[in-house]
Amino acid sequence: MKYTVKKILEESRVEIKFTFTQEEYDEVYEKELAKEMAKAELKGFRKGKVPRTMFLKHFGDYKVHNETMNALINSSYATAINEKKIEVVEMADVEPLEVKKGFSYLAKVHVYPTITAKDYLGVEAKKEEVNVTDEDVEAEVKRNLGLHAEMEVVEGGTLEKGMTAVFDYKGFTDGKEFEGGSAENYELEIGSGRFIPGFEDQMVGMKENEEKTIKVKFPDEYAKELAGKDAEFKITLHEVKQKVLPELDDEFVNELNIEEVKTVDQYKEYLKNRLVADREEASDNKFKDDVIKVVLDNNPVVIPDAMIQNDIDRRVKNVEDTAKGYGIPVDMLLKYQGVESLDQYRELLKPGVTDEIHYQVVFEAIAKQEKIKLSASDYDKFYKKVADSEKAALKDIKAKYPKENVKNYFLLEKTLEFVLDSVKK
Repeated sequence: MKYTVKKILEESRVEIKFTFTQEEYDEVYEKELAKEMAKAELKGFRKGKVPRTMFLKHFGDYKVHNETMNALINSSYATAINEKKIEVVEMADVEPLEVKKGFSYLAKVHVYPTITAKDYLGVEAKKEEVNVTDEDVEAEVKRNLGLHAEMEVVEGGTLEKGMTAVFDYKGFTDGKEFEGGSAENYELEIGSGRFIPGFEDQMVGMKENEEKTIKVKFPDEYAKELAGKDAEFKITLHEVKQKVLPELDDEFVNELNIEEVKTVDQYKEYLKNRLVADREEASDNKFKDDVIKVVLDNNPVVIPDAMIQNDIDRRVKNVEDTAKGYGIPVDMLLKYQGVESLDQYRELLKPGVTDEIHYQVVFEAIAKQEKIKLSASDYDKFYKKVADSEKAALKDIKAKYPKENVKNYFLLEKTLEFVLDSVKK
């Protein structure tokens, strides 16, 4: 058997042509014929004892010929893939070529993309400067006070934005109450945007025990049975509540139990440092994303659809397993996340999956070209980063992620660092 490999890199595809001599074909043909004759039954002969000429005359050799081709294809294809270390990503498309004088066939298959990376060193990118003002700190103080606010009933109060309404409601479309459109003693912060556009605005100004009918229109992107429909909601307001913020003093600060933070000034400094850290992290992430985008734009890759679909299938399987663990249908789990169906979920996944594969292919090529390897200290450094990110003990992270499972991920991280170090800022 002989074979030749033609690489079509711009399509991430290879074509392998296999050729067998007549003798090679005949050898396998005889074996397959013997198997079929051993199973043959014909009146006047014991099972497996039908003479060759009678067998071929009565049964023909169509099945024997097909089994011979299959045997030759299966053994030769596997041999070529292993010998040439071809990373296939889907089943091959096989086309028989010659079936009279010997046998030959062409296997077409998409493979893991390989490229020669270019223009990845010295790209231009600028990291955003981090600045935290006193106004930013005061806003953060107010936000954190809000997290510890208590709700207080406003006796005889008028409902305003920012207040919370406790009310009953019933929804109607086409004059009929619709399923899921009613509730009692429902609490809603006015201005939060949790209800249909226009609903909360029309509640502003209502008073305790007041009844009102609100008219709205469901958005076109709403659930299909209600999308675009006009609706009326009959409302009875029971209570008006507002947030009462705690007083910012040393007593409040101490109740937070933040290490080495005992006074208001220390608390503000703590919040400022946290804002700086968060914004620096955001700046670093944007800088990395900007550099990665430039490098990927400089290195387009043809990604076989099978690779993308295989990754999507894996993620869908994870969601299905999660839903099974909760004992609910997968569609219900997706609806909790604002996704209508598995088909929609697949479409939403596709751009991100494509970008991840593109990143992996390009940065693997850079690592290979630059001969980047992982040292023991690299493993220690990246394991620590993962531990810090997951707020877990280092030994637990090492047990959770064995070296063989994180090797490629850590290599890509080191390669990204190599590229980032070369950036022209």
